[in-house]
Amino acid sequence: MKVRLGGFVDISTVDWHGHITFMIFASGCVFYCPYCQNANLIPLNSGQEIDIDFLKQRIKGNIGLIDAVGFSGGEPALQPEAVTELFTWAKKIGLKTFLNTNGVNPDLIRKLVDDKLVDYVALSVVAPLNPKDYGRIMGKPELANKAVANVKKSIEICLNSKTSLEIRTTIVPTLIEDEQSIREIAKSIKGCHTYILQQYSPLGDILDPKFKNVEPPKKELLTRLAKAALEEGVAEAHIRTRENGEEKVTL
Repeated sequence: MKVRLGGFVDISTVDWHGHITFMIFASGCVFYCPYCQNANLIPLNSGQEIDIDFLKQRIKGNIGLIDAVGFSGGEPALQPEAVTELFTWAKKIGLKTFLNTNGVNPDLIRKLVDDKLVDYVALSVVAPLNPKDYGRIMGKPELANKAVANVKKSIEICLNSKTSLEIRTTIVPTLIEDEQSIREIAKSIKGCHTYILQQYSPLGDILDPKFKNVEPPKKELLTRLAKAALEEGVAEAHIRTRENGEEKVTL
């Protein structure tokens, strides 16, 4: 079996908090978020095809150093067979599994959950869950209705199965930074394990060049927004900044 990748990291301590993870970055995404830092991974034909057996051997070489395998992207859920194959194998050799997704493929999430192939799901909710806001942020208004329905379904599947679910929203000045948006998202994700507000960074391969000149939001803004989410009933809220990493916020 082949998988199309933008790359992989043998040992990551930052992608899944508290775990040392072999991270795989799948190519291809149906979202065109203008602030995306991995724009080179958006085209479906980007990256290169790699035999999944190569990845298995690479992971085996790190046994003893890692405790998990993770898929991110791009959007790994666009390659469901490869994710399922690798996670099935990883569980058999005693590793935990982590999926970072935008929620576009609830069918994959249901299969992984039902077959107990995923331990932790990190799901990006880029905007309040309505087509107008989602279409604006994801850069594909014509796909917004379907995207919102799939994201809601993916969240529901994780919550109903009690799979550990982390919701992430990137706070991007000029695009999404207002308290009302965060409150609306928070109302939609009650029951998730953690809600993380990520600090936008202009570093990387930014899709829309004008966002290279956007200053990252201040820690104080992220903290205020996290507290607003807590006020709406989110069980646990964290902020993530380049300066301080991940920090829990309390009321």
